[in-house]
Amino acid sequence: MRDIEFWQALLSLDLPPSRARALLDRLGPSCLSVEDLRASDPFAEASKRVKPRRGSPARHPVGDVRVLELGSAEYPKALSESEDPPPALFVRGSLVDCDEPAVAIVGTRGASSYGKAVARQIASELAKGGVTVVSGGAQGVDANAHLGALEAGGRTIAVLGSGLDRPYPVSNRGLFDRIAQSGAVVSQFPLGAKPDRWRFPLRNYTIAGLVRAVVVVEAPEQSGSLITARAAADEGKLVFVTPGPITSTTHRGGFRLINDGATLLYTPDQVFEGLGIARRVAQPVAPSVTPMQRKILDSLGVEPILVDSLGDALDIPPGELLAELTTLEILGLVLKSGAGYSKL
Repeated sequence: MRDIEFWQALLSLDLPPSRARALLDRLGPSCLSVEDLRASDPFAEASKRVKPRRGSPARHPVGDVRVLELGSAEYPKALSESEDPPPALFVRGSLVDCDEPAVAIVGTRGASSYGKAVARQIASELAKGGVTVVSGGAQGVDANAHLGALEAGGRTIAVLGSGLDRPYPVSNRGLFDRIAQSGAVVSQFPLGAKPDRWRFPLRNYTIAGLVRAVVVVEAPEQSGSLITARAAADEGKLVFVTPGPITSTTHRGGFRLINDGATLLYTPDQVFEGLGIARRVAQPVAPSVTPMQRKILDSLGVEPILVDSLGDALDIPPGELLAELTTLEILGLVLKSGAGYSKL
């Protein structure tokens, strides 16, 4: 099998999955190392047509990263059978057999409190029933879908539109660390890849390929989650849409999907019935925080405290403290109010 250096070099060409697979076919099975790759004529030809990428060093340590190659035993079976699978996936954490069946829960970054609560509740019910929850790691619906699965003790997979060392959004990196401990954070893009806008539609196709069904929660007409839903529908997979007020612009994308044949979702039981599976009981997973986050939590109580006061007490710079508090808020461990932060 090819190593991470090989895939770093090949995927840094930023080719669409189909072209990357075609290039691999031209290289042949004997091209296994980065030295073989750089010495090959097909790679040299492809490199000439690509604008050189400026240096983009790792922003955050990512721990153990593995590469799963299309065709290997570890590569997700559902994704390998999809219309346009990435030739390789960079992975933190683990992808396991029980990740099938998997269901995507996707929607707008600017979700309302209703949308966040619905995403969290559906994810929790699916995870309790033994379904792996897949989403894109973004703010709003995505983050709450991941959190709902984690809180239920289930598995969840975050699919990023950037390199694993450049997580987007950065404010969710604490959430990504937590996901990697009991599930997986994956990317089809090499380390160092920035969260460029063109990457996210490709990421959405990968989400669709990983799952057997997609649940859309609160999506406006231009939402990227519609790409995921339509890609899944094109492959004959189930698409569900949660209801919302007809006056809400953030639900109009979902209404269009219903008009196109998606199923209105009013209970998670519909997902289990649609997939033809019985619920399983997931084992609980204890929440995990960093030593710094534990120090902050131990200093908080039920009464809110201002950031400046907390920073003075802990001797932590304001910027660093705010970043950690934001992560703890995303993890559902602290509450932000006008009076400051308190522990939940």
